Amino acid sequence: METPRTLWRRDSTDPVLRYTAQKPEGTPAGAVLLVHGYADHMKRFDRVAQAWLAKGLSVARFDLRGHGTSEGRRGHVESFREYLRDVDEMLRELERDDGWKASGPPVLFGHSLGGLIALHAAVEFEPWVRGLAMTSPFFGLSLAVPLWKRKLGSLTSSLVPTLSLPSGLSGADVTRDERASRDYDADPLVFPNATARWFAETSRVQAESFEVARRVRVPAACLLAGADRVASTPTSQRVLAGVKDCRLQVVDGAYHEILNDPGWERWADWLADEMLRMTKR
Repeated sequence: METPRTLWRRDSTDPVLRYTAQKPEGTPAGAVLLVHGYADHMKRFDRVAQAWLAKGLSVARFDLRGHGTSEGRRGHVESFREYLRDVDEMLRELERDDGWKASGPPVLFGHSLGGLIALHAAVEFEPWVRGLAMTSPFFGLSLAVPLWKRKLGSLTSSLVPTLSLPSGLSGADVTRDERASRDYDADPLVFPNATARWFAETSRVQAESFEVARRVRVPAACLLAGADRVASTPTSQRVLAGVKDCRLQVVDGAYHEILNDPGWERWADWLADEMLRMTKR
């Protein structure tokens, strides 16, 4: 991965973000802006970025606020709109970059939480994106949350919004690949908690996603994990049924991180082809 650059805050309330923007050899065939998942960071997508660069795509990626090497409290936002502001800042930064302009407007790619962010960003920033691609978007939890827990979470978010709660995630929950699982557990930039406000804001936006999906006007493609222990595959299918032009593929037996699971190369290639299709429309 190239040396991360710094995206300075627009004003004193915004954290400093870290990002990279890489271009393939020759004339780019298209571009993608990658949005990672919860407790994740851009460097975990190094090999995916290399695979997409080899297909002729320019690849930009960044650490969301509170993630990776970007500033911000780990696993916390006051409002989900802060994540959309991060995407907006990146789109503006790429538009200012003379070296990036030949790549054209990017396709938004999001994994997990990044997929939830990308869906909403594709509607809000439609004129500046060419398409929407996702893996295992976090439109709902794979396990049902009891009503009393949801009410307690909402109350805690109001009274103690920065209370840190354990996510309970481990490498064995997100990938079947033993090495990738160990790397996940040992990664110092992967954190185990999120705040009560983060949970409340994410739940609110998940519920809004059914309506937002019906307003997506760019072409979309999505991979869902057939054995996802984190995000609800049936919920994602229901949400994405509202997207007018969406190519959907369920990967049998795959865990949450399809691009870190065995056979990831096939699905990285499938996504690259779909994103190239979007740039040619």
